[in-house]
Amino acid sequence: MLKLKTKKDAAGRENHLINYSSNSRYAESYRTLRANIFFSLIDKDLNSLVVTSTLPDEGKSLTVANLAYTVALAGRSVVMVDADLRKQGLSCSFGFEKAHGLSNILSDLLGRHVNSGKTSEYSLKDLIKLNSLQQRTCVLRVGDGRNEVEFYFLKGEPVDVYWINRPDDQKLATTLVRQNLLREEQVELALGQQKKSVRRLGSVLLSLGLVEEKELKKTLSMRVVEAFRVAMDMGDYIFSVRQMSEDETQLLTNSPINFAKLLSEFFSEDTRSFLKRNIEAHIKATGEKNLYLLPSGSITPNPSELLGSARMGYLLEILKNKFDMVILDSSPVAPTSDALLLAPQVDGVVVVIKAGGTARTLVRETVQQLEKTKANILGILLNKSEMTDTYRNYYSYAHKN
Repeated sequence: MLKLKTKKDAAGRENHLINYSSNSRYAESYRTLRANIFFSLIDKDLNSLVVTSTLPDEGKSLTVANLAYTVALAGRSVVMVDADLRKQGLSCSFGFEKAHGLSNILSDLLGRHVNSGKTSEYSLKDLIKLNSLQQRTCVLRVGDGRNEVEFYFLKGEPVDVYWINRPDDQKLATTLVRQNLLREEQVELALGQQKKSVRRLGSVLLSLGLVEEKELKKTLSMRVVEAFRVAMDMGDYIFSVRQMSEDETQLLTNSPINFAKLLSEFFSEDTRSFLKRNIEAHIKATGEKNLYLLPSGSITPNPSELLGSARMGYLLEILKNKFDMVILDSSPVAPTSDALLLAPQVDGVVVVIKAGGTARTLVRETVQQLEKTKANILGILLNKSEMTDTYRNYYSYAHKN
């Protein structure tokens, strides 16, 4: 068996990257692997990939490093993500075993309950995203001294936006009268009922049958957009977040507006994002052109919980938008569920198998478990097979049709 010749970094540490100038056989194997992976999804976008194995020590981290390096040599920007939070093999290979990384982003940055602050620390998009990722039932209030706006969340879902000090001539009752949807005496009746029940005026109007639901929803939708725009137009503001009481949750009614669409329209580009800047600050340059690494970070007691969370999905979204390719090194399937949680979040999965070292039944079980998660299994790599002059591939790539 030929010995794999690797490159060394500035400190003399082997980083498991193939030395292309002195080892053309292995280089060609990885070029073939790169081509096979991209051809397997030639009609689709492929910019995120999980590499896993059945058992430990089958060569998945080596595969991630050299596949990423080979893609980077082709001119694409690539970030490797050490998502093996139990072993940190990839991080150790590049000398970043003590660096903050993936686990710190998921648990500290995206898991932090931020209850007060100002605009210089967090953008409005950051605050909405944090409450959503943490599935909080809360009220976020932002104000700049002239206006105050409240955002209501039920288990992380935005359900209403309320402009607290909306001018009197723009309040709901006045607007409905101006639109000839209400009469003045009906307004008086509804306001009297509202004081007794502490419900929102819109809910009172509907219960009394004073306005048609369709017309009311149209008006309320416009008011949500106006409130959102007022919050967005604030320059410097302070914010506070408080837990919503059970009484308040009973009073809320879901807004007729599509908040997902509204958020995407208002936040098409957020250059002030604290979260995005801090995520990118954890990414390390490897010294190779176009090749970067997000280390695993601090050891955590709950890796599966973090990797399967909405926070991981948000992180992958950030990475996909920044890099041409995101390649994750995940824990083996047999001893952990980590790869099974990551597989549905990416475009494809590659399974690395050690030649002569893994029972076929275990490999079959690995594939079956991944298939249950609806993973897109691109193929299986046979690693550490005997090299001969006639069979020069370091990997045998079996595409799964």
